[in-house]
Amino acid sequence: MEEKYDDTFLARWLSNELSEEELETFKNSEDFNKFSAIISTLETAEYPDIDVSTNFQQTLQKIKDQNTSKTKVRKLNPYWISSVAACLLIAFSYLLFFQSITYTTRIAEQIDIKLPDNSKVILNADSKLSHKRFGWEKNRELELSGEAFFKVQKGEKFSVKTSQGTVSVLGTQFTVNSRNNFYNVICYEGKVKVKTPNSSDIILTKGEAFKLHNNKGETYSVKSEEPTWLQNQSSFYNTPILQVVNELERQFPVVIIGKENIKPAFFTGRFSHENLESAIKTIFVSMNIPFSFEENKVKILKY
Repeated sequence: MEEKYDDTFLARWLSNELSEEELETFKNSEDFNKFSAIISTLETAEYPDIDVSTNFQQTLQKIKDQNTSKTKVRKLNPYWISSVAACLLIAFSYLLFFQSITYTTRIAEQIDIKLPDNSKVILNADSKLSHKRFGWEKNRELELSGEAFFKVQKGEKFSVKTSQGTVSVLGTQFTVNSRNNFYNVICYEGKVKVKTPNSSDIILTKGEAFKLHNNKGETYSVKSEEPTWLQNQSSFYNTPILQVVNELERQFPVVIIGKENIKPAFFTGRFSHENLESAIKTIFVSMNIPFSFEENKVKILKY
C-alpha cells in the first residue's frame, strides 16, 4: 500500500477528519478498496479467542467520542493511532491464516481436487468441501456436505467432518456421503475409523462399508474398487427410496414432484447417469411406484 496512507492518515479517515479533497483522492486510489474490505470484514467476521471486531469498534467509539466532545478538538493521541493500526494488522493476519478454501459442485457435476499434501478428492454432484488455507501439514481436516471420494497420502491424521460424523485415516481410499439424515462411508483401500455422535467408533477395512439412517447403523460389504459414480452410475445398498430419488435429481436436470406419495421402502441396485428415462424406469418401475414423466418432470402419483 502507498506510504502516504500511514497510521495517522488512517486514523483521520476512520474519525471522518479528512478534507473533501483528501477523501476524494483516497476513494479513487487502489488502497481505498483494500482498507474498506478490512473494515467490512471486521464488522462481520468471527475470530477465535480474540474478539478483534469488538476491540476495534471500541477503539473507533473512543475516537468518535474525542471528536464530538464539547471541549476543544485535539489531535489524536498516538496511543489510539497505534490501537487502530494494531487492530487492522491483527484482523488482516487472522483473515489470511484462518481463511478457508471451498469447492462446490452443481447438479450433474463432478470436480477433481488436489489438496496441499497431494491427496486427491473427487467431489460428487451437489456437494461442498472446504479446508483451511494454511497449517495443512499438521491439521489435515476438511468439512464436507454431500459426497466425495478421497485418495489420501500418508502423513498426519486426515479427518473428514460432516454434520453426522467424522472419518479419520492416515492413508487410504474411501468415500463419505452425508446428506439429510443419511450417512454412508465406504472403504476401498487401507483402513478408516468412523465416529458418529450416537455410536462407538467403527473400523472399516477394504471392501467394508457403514451406513446410518434415522440413528440406525448397519455395516455391509462392497466388491467395487472405486465409487460407481466415477463411471457415471449411482449404486445403492438397502437405501431409503427417498434418498435414491433425491440422488436422481442431483445427477439429472429433472424436477420430481409428489415425493410425499412415496411409501417407505428400501432400494438395492443402481441407475446410469447416461439416460434420464432409463434411470427413472430403473427406480420407479422396479419399486412399483406409479408416476408420469414429461419434459424433464416426474410426477409421483398416489398408489
